[in-house]
Amino acid sequence: MNEELAALGSYFVLEALPDGPVAHGWRRLADLCEPGPLEARTADVRRVLSGTSGVEVEERVAASTVSLGLFSRLLSPAVGAAALGVPAPPLALDTVWWRPFESGPWPLAVEPAGHPPGLDEALSSLVDRFATGFGLSRTILWGNASSALFGAVAGLRASRPDLVPAAAAFAVATLGRHPYAGTGDVVRGAFVRRSCCLYYRVPGGGYCGDCVLESRRRAGGR
Repeated sequence: MNEELAALGSYFVLEALPDGPVAHGWRRLADLCEPGPLEARTADVRRVLSGTSGVEVEERVAASTVSLGLFSRLLSPAVGAAALGVPAPPLALDTVWWRPFESGPWPLAVEPAGHPPGLDEALSSLVDRFATGFGLSRTILWGNASSALFGAVAGLRASRPDLVPAAAAFAVATLGRHPYAGTGDVVRGAFVRRSCCLYYRVPGGGYCGDCVLESRRRAGGR
């Protein structure tokens, strides 16, 4: 299944976990719920964003960007599996592994089948971690998760447009249940979130295509 997902794009890839993963630099996803790793990653992203703009970017803005990237990597394989009609990978805090990286999507690996899925529980724990560690509202964070969900659907339009209807159906069904419910709406086939990821606070960052602020700006310009 990993090969099928990998063919969909870099956000869908789940690498093969090597023997002795810790010796190869891999760490369990659960480690991100402990102090240290997310602070280090957020500091790196903050430096990049500040260096690009020449203005010191707020830590919580960088943390929101980090969360969106991480949620995208966790949700994309689930969307891809649903679109392919195959069982979802066992994505959970104790089955997913990550390793430090400089740029690009988070490298993720997953342990072999035999573990129950726990993606919603993993996301809930990570949302709590970002909320308590960086002062981000859970409304923003779950909005980031839903944005990542529909971002995966958009990613398939380039690699496998034939899979988009099934992926979109999965995303819409997911949006209708807790804890995603209320984070956004599907308007004329496009997802519009009810919160903002804060990227507009990066000088020159602008608004994302699904941002509630951009939607209001467009409505006000009519």
